[in-house]
Amino acid sequence: MKRFISKYNPMKKATPHFCEITNDKLFLIRSRKRISLKEIVMLRGEINYTSIHLLSGKVLIVPRTIKIFENLLSSYAFIRTHRAYLVNEYHLQEFDLHKNCVKLTNNMTALISRRRKEAFEHFLD
Repeated sequence: MKRFISKYNPMKKATPHFCEITNDKLFLIRSRKRISLKEIVMLRGEINYTSIHLLSGKVLIVPRTIKIFENLLSSYAFIRTHRAYLVNEYHLQEFDLHKNCVKLTNNMTALISRRRKEAFEHFLD
């Protein structure tokens, strides 16, 4: 009996061979980099690429969508605030209701979409 594996499911194909999380570290297999999850300030999605902003100020660009990272990091205190932003809870400093944005460490800001605002407020409580 043959098993049918869909070619078009990016989660089954990309995730196991792309990166893994062990001991609270994100290991990017192709670039052979290990990044502590507490060192990641935010992830910013730009079409089919994701920029990983680190505490040191470095930015890593990875050729994967932010949705893949959202599924990987959802149980590690990361929350999606906007279509383009995935924010680490440990680096939150301020929440501005009037501008709908979050201020993070290193003077970085991430937008909060109006549809995710209520879920974000619930996450903070």
